[in-house]
Order: sequence, then C-alpha cells, then structure tokens
Amino acid sequence: MTDANLNITRNETFKWLEPGAWRKPCIVHVTMVANARQALFGQLSHNGTEAVVEKTPIGWALIHQQSRMLELCPEIKILADKVMPDHHHMVLQVQHTMPRSIREVVRGYMQGCKGEARQLGFTENLYDAPPFFRVLTHKGQLHAMIEYVKANAERAWQRKQNPDLFRMHRRTEVCGLQFTSMGNHFLLEWPDRQLVEMSRSASDEQVESRLQEVLAAAHNGAVTYTAAISKGEQKIARTVREQGYPLVVLLNDGFPAAGSPQERYYKPGGAYFEACSKGQLLLMEPAENTFVSEAVMGAAEEALRRKAEAKHYSYARIPVESQRYRFVALNEIGRMLVGPPPTPF
Repeated sequence: MTDANLNITRNETFKWLEPGAWRKPCIVHVTMVANARQALFGQLSHNGTEAVVEKTPIGWALIHQQSRMLELCPEIKILADKVMPDHHHMVLQVQHTMPRSIREVVRGYMQGCKGEARQLGFTENLYDAPPFFRVLTHKGQLHAMIEYVKANAERAWQRKQNPDLFRMHRRTEVCGLQFTSMGNHFLLEWPDRQLVEMSRSASDEQVESRLQEVLAAAHNGAVTYTAAISKGEQKIARTVREQGYPLVVLLNDGFPAAGSPQERYYKPGGAYFEACSKGQLLLMEPAENTFVSEAVMGAAEEALRRKAEAKHYSYARIPVESQRYRFVALNEIGRMLVGPPPTPF
C-alpha cells in the first residue's frame, strides 16, 4: 500500500497539531501495553516458517473489540494490527471527520477490552498505562509503520533466541574510551579492520570506487567501521550490511537515555534489527566523557584544522557541543578503534 491509496493529502497529515485535529483525517500508530508487561494476550512460538502469537481468550477479546470499534466508528479503517503477548498495536486511518477524537475512540476501545477481560475473570487493570500514539507526519512513514507492526512477532522471536545480541551495555570500554553498545561484541576482537569515511562532496565515481575497495576487504575478512554520516558512507554501510558482511556503526545520540522508560525495551529498528539478530552488527555510541576526552578532542581539532586549511579557510575552533564537532569526532573515534593502517612490506 502506498500513501496515494489513503485519500489524505500531505497538508492534512500535519493538522493533528491543531486544536480539534484528532477528529479529522489522519493516520495513527497506537501501542497499548499490558499491566506490568504480563503475557496476558498470548504466547510467542514458531511454527517452523514464521513466529506466531497463540492468543489467550483475552487476546481474542482484543480482536473482538476491534470489530465493535469499527461498527461504532465507520469513519475508521484498520490498516494493520498485531496482538503480542504483552502489548498490541493498531495502525488506524481516520477517513472522515468524526464526532469524537481518535484519542477518545481508542480509550473507548480499551474500556471495551477491559470489560470483556473482566467477564473472563481478569479483575486487575488490563493495561499498564494510557495508549501511546504516533501520528503519520511525512511521506514514507506509513509503510514503515505497517511493516513494523507486521514484523513484530518475528523480531520478538529473534530477540528471544539471541538475547545477548540485543542487550544494551552501558559501560563498554575500547581503547580506553567509553561507549554504550549493542550487538556482537566479538567484532571488536577481530584483527582486520577498515574505516569508511567519505566526504559529503565525494562524487558518485569516488563513492563507487571506495565501495569496491571496502567490499573486497570485507570479503577477505575485514570488519567495517563507519559513522554512516555522509551519503557515501551510508551507501557503503548499507551495501556491506546487505551483503552480509560484519559492520560496526558509530552513533551520535543513538540509544535512549539511561533510566528512561524506553531503555528497557529498546531494540534497533528496521534492517539493523535483522543484521543484529544474525550477529553481523555492533552499534556503539560514545559516552559524553569520550567526546570530550583529551585524545578525541585533540584528534578532532586537528582534523578540523586540516579541513579548513585544505579549503584555504582560517581555522576557528568550534564548540564541542556542536553537531559538526561530534560528526568529526565520530570519525576520529573510528580511526582510533580501527588502528593504524598496516605497514607495507
């Protein structure tokens, strides 16, 4: 399904920000979490082909209440839904302006689920918190939302089979530097490494030439490190990942904050999830003290100075809080992790 099938214009997708817009045409991804993350709605299993959730009677009540919601609110269309053991998702399209907001409709749906659960003998509160809404705001987001919901069971199964690969480590130390990390930490011990750093101004030909060099080294056993900032770096990282070669990605602000509600259930999204489940990926975010360490600051400053001189600019120091400093620092950190290039014979 494409955005063109939704009878909703790009301007309309932004009206949710205005008062009363929750009653108007929009698309929302709703997540509802079971009380204390109990497996109230089903059990995860695998049938040999795909991961499935065997629904409990309460899980089937959620499906029954969806039919009830559509009867009461014909303006709504369900684009995707998935009942998981301890939470459930719905992607809903409001096709026409409604007398009630989509927020009120979802709350009414949850009340119906609670009522049916009580009839089944469940006397506790069914849900852990109010529903979490994400609203479609830009082109391409709908497809990502639907694919996320459809693949939810498979991702959960992969995490269950490979728990160590999806465990967040807050104190990973490499080369005397501190990181938050997730993925296959054995990649750090691999002796043959290469860094991918491409200028934003690199031509298509330069990117393609570098890509072939990187793939040849990866084929011969090198682990590829990159911050994947420029388009060239992103293309090379994507190709390395798609061809199944190991990849270490350096992130800037890539993990949830320590102690935040998102920390416990964080997982990498999209294609990174698949690569992580196969042991082909390691994500690393430098700690704040790494960004301002003497070694990193010195290397980043020297790199910035070289860039300025190459363009015949007078060098002016930039603040360490700036995005530009952090991006340069990420590449310099990558250089430290990869180590010096091998000495030719």
